[in-house]
Amino acid sequence: MRMASGPVRPVIGETPGAPRVLWVGVVGEAWLCLSRAARALGCEPVQAAVAGGVAGESSSRARPRLVLVHWRQVRERGPGGLGGLKARVGASGAPLVLVAEPETPAEVLEAADAEGIEDCLVTPVSEAAVRARLSALLGKSPVAPPSERYSPRVVLLAGAGGARTWTGLGSLLEACGHHLLYSATVEGAASRVEEHGARPHLLVVAGDGAWGGVWARASATARALLDGVPSLSVTPAECARAGALLPRVHTLLGRDGASLRVEERVPFCCPVEFAEGENKGASWTSGVSFAMSPAGLFVRTLVPARPGAAVTLRLHLPTTGERLESHGVVAWANPCAQRESLCAPHGMGVRFLGMGPPRLMHLRQLCQATSPA
Repeated sequence: MRMASGPVRPVIGETPGAPRVLWVGVVGEAWLCLSRAARALGCEPVQAAVAGGVAGESSSRARPRLVLVHWRQVRERGPGGLGGLKARVGASGAPLVLVAEPETPAEVLEAADAEGIEDCLVTPVSEAAVRARLSALLGKSPVAPPSERYSPRVVLLAGAGGARTWTGLGSLLEACGHHLLYSATVEGAASRVEEHGARPHLLVVAGDGAWGGVWARASATARALLDGVPSLSVTPAECARAGALLPRVHTLLGRDGASLRVEERVPFCCPVEFAEGENKGASWTSGVSFAMSPAGLFVRTLVPARPGAAVTLRLHLPTTGERLESHGVVAWANPCAQRESLCAPHGMGVRFLGMGPPRLMHLRQLCQATSPA
């Protein structure tokens, strides 16, 4: 494999101002696939052998729209080593995609999670997989809105105790596929609604009389958006028991939130390959999971399957070296899209289907083994 000492830029076919795609790693098959896919969509591929190799780039050049990082860059630089990568290359807002192997160590995946990785390509990387992500980012593969059954619910969380008030409940609601608006103060809740410009499905406020405070400070526009919205007032003690609040929230939203059992999830890092339908003739792509429950898992990816679709899963377990295969159904999906004011992770929640007792017991043992003491 030929090593590169710095950025390698194509000299043919570049378009001034074309969207850039950055590869952080050595020259190899992944870089070649990325280059072909980028050029096919009118993008400029740029390569750097190390994360700091593009630090001297001129600020006048277009910022990267997508950044792919080889897993050895995460391992060699350690946790936090890539934390400033986006700032160094002017890629604020660009998704970070990890390129991993099925046997990538668990500690590397954990470090990648801490770095904010939003997707994962499992080697060997295909040109189609890179092109699908670029197409999604560039808006060249529009996604049809989901049916009412699978459409996301927008929940506004407002608490006088600050954003940390909602750490537990907020993460659980995001894992259920809901889209969230956070307000650090009750006073700011009405302005968040007006900024979003659409009626939320539920308002959850912390503290006695909080709903009255939101309504009193709302503008005429915000009041129109809040009028008739169901609300739930909770105490700080109730906020600390986020799992117990979920059934009440889902009842008000008119959703069944028990199928994924997100309150039972544990940290569990593994690359995941998935395909809609059966194995034969299926088109496989990949993502990464950082949390799993006995009922399902969250797959972080820019190109999730359709909500309600039946999927086949391949879970590459780094702790044991096994490949666990299963079937599932997509409970919810957040495709790549601009959502400036909403908090909703890219990816999909998958509910396991048809697991026999031995495999289900094995999965539960894996979850228990990674659960904090």
